[in-house]
Amino acid sequence: MQRFSGIFALTTLLFAAGAVVFFTEAAPLPYKVAYPVLLLGLSTLLLRRKELYPIGLAFLLSAAGDVMGARHWFIPQMAFFALAHAAYICWFLPRARRTPRIGSLAVVVPLLAFLFTAIVPNAPFPAESIGVAVYGLVIAGMLYSVLQYDGACAAGFRCAALLFVFSDAVIAWNRFIGPVPARTYVIMVTYYLAQYLFFRFAFKATTRN
Repeated sequence: MQRFSGIFALTTLLFAAGAVVFFTEAAPLPYKVAYPVLLLGLSTLLLRRKELYPIGLAFLLSAAGDVMGARHWFIPQMAFFALAHAAYICWFLPRARRTPRIGSLAVVVPLLAFLFTAIVPNAPFPAESIGVAVYGLVIAGMLYSVLQYDGACAAGFRCAALLFVFSDAVIAWNRFIGPVPARTYVIMVTYYLAQYLFFRFAFKATTRN
């Protein structure tokens, strides 16, 4: 348990440092947007707990998506993040309540309505439209599986999922509807916080015993 606590504390410190480096314009490192979440993935795998492997994989796929985003390759970026959300689903869905909650549907259904009425129709060409639709369905599935989750740290995981969805919604709005003021800070602060909360509560939920 002491080893786990040490990894968690060091990861938290380095993650915060990586986030600061990303927002520091004087640090022109290549693909620095990906470093904080890549660190979460590597640290999660270092814990060597099989039940955490899907979460660690989600972080690594997200970091790959960050690299694609840094290169302005939007469709590959969506593909990697869709795979990351699929990895999250693989972790949460087996632990989720089978009967739909009204609250879960009340969040996910409007999200899908927003996706298919405001975002998908504004995609500039068919491949992007299809990609956005598929990605939206996958992230909605991730959100639903987290909202249905009944295990330890459920409230924390729900906050993480909602922040992730909010970050992506701002990206979609900025790309397809209109510019968002201070979009880099709005998108990245909520994204980094979401990923860190997933790490924190996955760590807490699986190492508490």
